Amino acid sequence: MLYLIDEPLAEIGLRTARDDPDGTVVLIQDGVLLDPDLPNETVAVSRDVAVRGVDLPDRIEPITYERLVERIVTEEVRSFV
Repeated sequence: MLYLIDEPLAEIGLRTARDDPDGTVVLIQDGVLLDPDLPNETVAVSRDVAVRGVDLPDRIEPITYERLVERIVTEEVRSFV
């Protein structure tokens, strides 16, 4: 499952994702400013990272919007945006 996380709902979204060891956390919009300490795979939308001038930690991989849309079409999604 993909967990789309933005800043306003980040706390509840990250708590929810923590309970899904197979879930992927997607930091989107202002969510890219977060540095969640989770065992989950974590990615951040590269365009949002660039706009905000953020340097991602090594454990957070950038993902394009195009690739994110492909994953949204094929995977279950919970949105905290």
